[in-house]
Amino acid sequence: MDAADVRGLLGLLLADGSLVPYRSPGGGYIQLTLTAGASESAFLEEKVAEFRQFVPTRAQIVHYKTKPRSNGKSTSVLRFRVSTTKLRPVYNLLYPGGEREITQTALDMLGAKAAAWLWAEGARVYPEGYVDLARIGRSFEEALRVCHWLGVLTGAEATFSDTHIHPRLRFQPGEAAKIRAALLPYAPMSRIHLFKEEIWDVSLIRSARTELLHGTGDIEPARREEEALAGDSPA
Repeated sequence: MDAADVRGLLGLLLADGSLVPYRSPGGGYIQLTLTAGASESAFLEEKVAEFRQFVPTRAQIVHYKTKPRSNGKSTSVLRFRVSTTKLRPVYNLLYPGGEREITQTALDMLGAKAAAWLWAEGARVYPEGYVDLARIGRSFEEALRVCHWLGVLTGAEATFSDTHIHPRLRFQPGEAAKIRAALLPYAPMSRIHLFKEEIWDVSLIRSARTELLHGTGDIEPARREEEALAGDSPA
């Protein structure tokens, strides 16, 4: 794997994915796991397609349900899992010392494409117009590095939001507009709404995979309603 491939995978996995090392008779493998809820299936499929550009694999997205909770309900989850030695350089950059950390070394390798994946993964848009950016690490030091990195790439400035367990960056409307404008050409299509001014309901964006797993989707209730109305109308 060349340096460009490492940068591509590093940017894709900067804010998402679990990497676990293990040894087998064939050598030291890294296992990648990506998960998503049913309403996020289109975004997961886009990430998997991006991953396959760097690491060809036959691994597929699978659907499963979590164990029933105390109330008897379970959650539908989509999961993509693959093991390969090619992820070793990415693991070394994202897990220095064995713990996940966003380091300056990693950020120095990345550009606007990685920032777009981060924004697509972590942006939380509020009705007031400001945006909180999550998935920027577990410590203030990591968040500060990401803040400076995004500032260099886009010119946007942020403050720190301390109302959550893990740090978040808060971009006021004008600053969020700078990020959107700078990163729009690199935006994942399934999250393009996060790079534009309008606010979409992402739970209504469903891919073909979701429709196959959970029924025929929103069109079927409408069709049944039309049939019922037709049945009630006079001949």
